[in-house]
Amino acid sequence: MGKIYLLFGAHNHQPVGNFPHIFRQAYENCYSPFLSTLNAFPKIRFSLHNSGPLYDWIQGNAKEYLGMLKQMVKRGQVEIVSGGYYEPILPIISDDDKCGQIRLMNGFIEKVFGTKPQGSWTAERVWEPYLARILNRCDIRYTFLDDTHFRFSGLKEKEFFGYYTTEDEGRPVHIFPISKTLRYKIPFSKANEAIDLINSFGCEEDILISVFDDGEKFGLWPNTYDWVYNQGWLRQFLSLLEGSKTIQTITPQEAIKKFSSSGIVYLPTASYEEMGEWVLEPKRFFAYEELNNFLKAQNRLDEAKDFIRAGFFRNFYRKYSRLNYMHKRMLATSKAINARACPQKDKEIFTSLYKAQTNCGYWHGVFGGFYLGHIRSAVYENLIHAQNLFDKKYSKEAVTLEEEDIDLDGNKEYTVRNNHMICCFSPKGGSLLEMSLRNSGFNLLNTITRQEESYHQKIRQNVNQTAEVATIHNIVQQKDKDLDKFLVYDAYERLGLIDHLLDKKLTSAAFNSGEGVVSLSGEQYSMAAKGDKKKAVLECRFSDKNLDFTKQIECGQDCGFDVLYTFRKKNILNDYNFGIEFNISLPSPNDIYKKDKAKEISLNEPRQWQEQGSLTIVDHFKKIAIEFCVDTCDIMTMPLYSVSSSESGFEKVYQQLVVLFIAKHKKDTFRLALRIHAKK
Repeated sequence: MGKIYLLFGAHNHQPVGNFPHIFRQAYENCYSPFLSTLNAFPKIRFSLHNSGPLYDWIQGNAKEYLGMLKQMVKRGQVEIVSGGYYEPILPIISDDDKCGQIRLMNGFIEKVFGTKPQGSWTAERVWEPYLARILNRCDIRYTFLDDTHFRFSGLKEKEFFGYYTTEDEGRPVHIFPISKTLRYKIPFSKANEAIDLINSFGCEEDILISVFDDGEKFGLWPNTYDWVYNQGWLRQFLSLLEGSKTIQTITPQEAIKKFSSSGIVYLPTASYEEMGEWVLEPKRFFAYEELNNFLKAQNRLDEAKDFIRAGFFRNFYRKYSRLNYMHKRMLATSKAINARACPQKDKEIFTSLYKAQTNCGYWHGVFGGFYLGHIRSAVYENLIHAQNLFDKKYSKEAVTLEEEDIDLDGNKEYTVRNNHMICCFSPKGGSLLEMSLRNSGFNLLNTITRQEESYHQKIRQNVNQTAEVATIHNIVQQKDKDLDKFLVYDAYERLGLIDHLLDKKLTSAAFNSGEGVVSLSGEQYSMAAKGDKKKAVLECRFSDKNLDFTKQIECGQDCGFDVLYTFRKKNILNDYNFGIEFNISLPSPNDIYKKDKAKEISLNEPRQWQEQGSLTIVDHFKKIAIEFCVDTCDIMTMPLYSVSSSESGFEKVYQQLVVLFIAKHKKDTFRLALRIHAKK
């Protein structure tokens, strides 16, 4: 009977922009006890990947962790695995940035641990075949991918052992298949059952099997801290491993020396199985689920599932247009920076750019991801900071106007930059896609558009259950009551400067649900722009047989802009009011107030005022005042919430403040001015 060599690894990550208390909680409940427990079993060899944001936090808050890890590396117990430093999804960033991020992590590992990394973690296991060439160029010899990738390539094995080799342009890299069987078993079964499963793989010859998964399952996922540490699962598991005569732990470099490659393989574009499900639109997901259930009922799922694939990761940018804009905005910033700046000479610029590429805000699944405003905010904060540093060194213009199809929707957007703000205007509805405040690194238009998710069906079915210990994919519970009331979907993109035709008896409840609203946001406006060093002027025109108007937007050198609506034909306004909507992404509804002379009125619930000439919104957290000056109109405000999934269940998430200006009077013009001020 041959030996079973177990390649056991953990991947630890917290995103840029996550709350400090979450870093602390993750460290105390997961990363620290996990490493301390492994340290007590020096014969157990394992691999470890910590992401750059986590290393940054550890260096400033938990240096004892680094000290312990250095000792474990020195004695040969731990092999440190590299990766993109700020944990990007490699295929969605430029090749220059791929190499820059990996080399940054390689350099950090060599400097801190005194060892040259040979392997790389592939974030979210999002693989595209050409990555072999990129990894090879960065002196990476191996990576890890799910065994699902191998099944999708046409290989048929009950369980995948060893490692394989792939290449692109003759540049090879080894790939260790991660056992899904073990990934779902550890640590969610009893320790002896996990050991029995590993032993069941034994055969006449020595074999190698790999399990490399999120470290957060060892204490941070719901209910796992008590199971893994208080009830002693990890210690029991390691004790059984240490005492086993048939199982021996091994590091990746040792495995490559001991075992030969299982041969050449070419893997298709893929991620782990659940990611492919999350990217699907609800109707397509239900069809996919129905097919799987049909095959299961026919006892044919096992033989057919390797040929059934869900979606492709990059289609998250088709699914969520606001996410697509953020992603393409990042790529445009990267392109400009890489064209003129140098990573060695402009380290601070590239550090901010790389931080903006942290993957968590660029997709959505069980983890909140794109629906978490503070994670999206961190992306924009770092993009803005990178742009500020770049412009300070490479651009001296007071006001710049650029025309480019940033989001690749077939329309050229206009981006205006001055020393205080970055604004992007679209010909679709003549709307505002972005208004970033350069001094505070904050995008006021960091918004989402509410849309249906496949898991919303579970909320409607009133599913409300908990599990003592379960994988993150099987935990289903509601963190908030009456979530079904918040399952409202938008018929148009929630942006700024959106023009509407509104029912004359519109209520805030109707506006929230989209009733009584005919939006012009999807209409194609004719758009022209001109600018000089002092100001930029954009002219947007909408025209049909019932309505013809122009809105002229003027951006100067301060933080804000002026808008003048001029109506040439307005027959339809006999039946409707004209509305202008802004969606403002302020961090918390409990910190937002309407300044009303000597008092402040909270905007944490729907509000409405009649015959107003101004609106000043004060955010005490961000310490800014947003001042609108308008021709007399009615004003409506309301906080907007989405319903999304997270590690611990379904939850209501505040996203943005909606502000609606309602022009009831049939004048030929309507003026609106917006200014942002710092608040002491």
